Amino acid sequence: MTITFEPERNRFNMPTEAGDAYVTIRWDNDVMILPHAEVPSALRGTGAGGRLATGVFEQIEAMGVKARPTCSFLVKVAKSDPRWQNLFGV
Repeated sequence: MTITFEPERNRFNMPTEAGDAYVTIRWDNDVMILPHAEVPSALRGTGAGGRLATGVFEQIEAMGVKARPTCSFLVKVAKSDPRWQNLFGV
Protein backbone atom coordinates (compact mmCIF):
# COMPACT_ATOMS: atom_id res chain seq x y z
CA MET A 1 0.00 0.00 0.00
CA THR A 2 1.30 3.41 -0.96
CA ILE A 3 1.33 6.25 1.55
CA THR A 4 1.49 9.80 0.23
CA PHE A 5 2.12 13.05 2.05
CA GLU A 6 -0.65 15.51 1.22
CA PRO A 7 0.41 18.83 2.76
CA GLU A 8 -2.56 20.66 1.22
CA ARG A 9 -4.86 18.32 3.20
CA ASN A 10 -2.65 18.25 6.32
CA ARG A 11 -2.26 14.50 6.26
CA PHE A 12 -0.53 11.37 5.13
CA ASN A 13 -2.92 9.18 3.14
CA MET A 14 -3.00 5.45 2.40
CA PRO A 15 -5.78 4.43 -0.02
CA THR A 16 -7.23 0.97 0.65
CA GLU A 17 -10.03 -1.12 -0.79
CA ALA A 18 -12.12 -0.16 2.26
CA GLY A 19 -11.45 3.59 2.00
CA ASP A 20 -8.65 5.90 2.97
CA ALA A 21 -6.50 5.33 6.05
CA TYR A 22 -4.71 8.48 7.14
CA VAL A 23 -2.70 10.34 9.75
CA THR A 24 -3.51 14.01 10.25
CA ILE A 25 -0.82 16.56 10.89
CA ARG A 26 -0.53 20.09 12.18
CA TRP A 27 2.50 22.28 12.68
CA ASP A 28 3.76 23.76 15.93
CA ASN A 29 6.44 26.10 14.60
CA ASP A 30 8.89 23.69 12.92
CA VAL A 31 7.57 20.51 14.59
CA MET A 32 5.08 18.27 12.79
CA ILE A 33 2.44 17.11 15.29
CA LEU A 34 0.63 13.82 14.56
CA PRO A 35 -2.66 14.11 16.48
CA HIS A 36 -4.84 11.47 14.82
CA ALA A 37 -4.71 8.22 12.86
CA GLU A 38 -7.76 6.73 11.19
CA VAL A 39 -8.22 3.34 9.57
CA PRO A 40 -11.49 2.18 7.96
CA SER A 41 -13.44 0.03 10.43
CA ALA A 42 -13.31 -2.94 8.03
CA LEU A 43 -9.51 -2.97 8.37
CA ARG A 44 -9.21 -2.63 12.12
CA GLY A 45 -7.34 -5.54 13.64
CA THR A 46 -5.68 -6.46 10.33
CA GLY A 47 -2.38 -4.66 10.89
CA ALA A 48 -3.29 -1.85 8.49
CA GLY A 49 -2.84 0.74 11.24
CA GLY A 50 0.65 -0.50 12.02
CA ARG A 51 1.59 -0.43 8.34
CA LEU A 52 0.21 3.10 8.07
CA ALA A 53 2.13 4.30 11.14
CA THR A 54 5.38 2.68 10.02
CA GLY A 55 5.08 4.14 6.52
CA VAL A 56 4.36 7.60 7.89
CA PHE A 57 7.30 7.38 10.31
CA GLU A 58 9.61 6.31 7.48
CA GLN A 59 8.53 9.30 5.39
CA ILE A 60 9.02 11.70 8.29
CA GLU A 61 12.49 10.26 8.87
CA ALA A 62 13.34 10.72 5.17
CA MET A 63 11.96 14.28 5.22
CA GLY A 64 14.30 15.15 8.07
CA VAL A 65 11.70 17.15 9.97
CA LYS A 66 11.08 17.15 13.69
CA ALA A 67 7.84 15.39 14.57
CA ARG A 68 5.87 14.40 17.65
CA PRO A 69 3.06 11.84 17.71
CA THR A 70 0.27 12.74 20.15
CA CYS A 71 -2.28 10.16 19.00
CA SER A 72 -2.22 7.31 21.55
CA PHE A 73 -2.02 4.65 18.81
CA LEU A 74 0.91 6.37 17.07
CA VAL A 75 2.70 6.80 20.40
CA LYS A 76 2.22 3.06 21.09
CA VAL A 77 3.70 2.14 17.69
CA ALA A 78 6.59 4.60 18.18
CA LYS A 79 7.40 3.10 21.58
CA SER A 80 7.41 -0.43 20.15
CA ASP A 81 10.54 0.03 18.01
CA PRO A 82 13.87 1.61 19.04
CA ARG A 83 14.17 3.24 15.60
CA TRP A 84 11.04 5.31 16.24
CA GLN A 85 11.91 5.92 19.89
CA ASN A 86 15.11 7.59 18.65
CA LEU A 87 13.26 9.55 15.97
CA PHE A 88 10.60 10.89 18.31
CA GLY A 89 12.30 10.69 21.68
CA VAL A 90 9.45 8.63 23.19
